[in-house]
This record gives sequence, structure tokens and C-alpha cells, in this order.
Amino acid sequence: MKLNDVGIIGAILAFVSVALPWWTVSIFGATGNWYLYNTGDYGIGLNLWYNWVASLVIILAGIIGAAGSIIPNFKKMLIAGGILAFLSIIIFAVGLQTDLSSHNAIVGIFSTGSYTTYLSYGFWLALVSGIIMSVAMRYPKPTPQTPPSSPPSTGTQNVEIR
Repeated sequence: MKLNDVGIIGAILAFVSVALPWWTVSIFGATGNWYLYNTGDYGIGLNLWYNWVASLVIILAGIIGAAGSIIPNFKKMLIAGGILAFLSIIIFAVGLQTDLSSHNAIVGIFSTGSYTTYLSYGFWLALVSGIIMSVAMRYPKPTPQTPPSSPPSTGTQNVEIR
């Protein structure tokens, strides 16, 4: 059994993305990071369902991607892991922007002014993990099979003469 190293890397990146900030807010020189598991002071008053859903989906993506990399003949699970990683970032981005808009917040996902907001490392790492898991199905490359050899010759041949 050969492990799919590329798929394993994608799965690991999915897990690591959960520990990193997904959104960053910088106001008057103070920077605050928004993690999926802890929004800090920036999440007060917001409905944070998308944080929990995105967390569960990206963790599930990592589990499925790892399983697809380890278990033989389950390479298509890597595509499912990649799709789930993409789904997690879509859920987070759409949920956050919708939540900010519904509360008439002065900031959006990307904002500039006396404040700056942007999607951060965890978000982009989840995107990269989705890409890696999606292309990992092509790895490892199958090893070329050697053609079956002909039976050894005995040195004598039967020749029919007409």
C-alpha cells in the first residue's frame, strides 16, 4: 500500500487552518484576529453559526482527505475532501459578510480606511488545502507495469516444412 503524500499534505493543511485566524481586523493600529473557535471582541452581537459550521466542514474535509490518501481505492474521497474545504470557506465568507451587513457594520470582509479588515491565514490555507486535495487524486502516479515476458525458449524450434 502506497500512501498518497500529496493528499496527506492537503488534509494536514485543512486541520492546521482551523488553528489559524480566518479574518483580521486592524483598527487604529490594534489588530484582532477572528478564529473559527474564538472571534474575540469582534464577534459580540453577531450570529456565529457560520463559524461552527465552517469548523465542522473543514475538519470533516481533513478527515475525508486523509482517509482517501491512506485507504487504497478510495482516491475519489480526495475530491470530496477538496469540495468540503471549498465549501467551508464559502460558508465562512458568505456567513460573515451577511452577518456584518445585517448588523449595519461599518466593516465588511475587506475594508480600508482608519481600519482594515481582510481574510487571514486560516482562510487562505483552507483554500490551498482544498486545491491540494482536489489535485491529489492524480498522485501517486501509477508505476508502469512491465509487460509479461514470453515463456523461455528451449533452444529447439519445431519448423514445419512443406
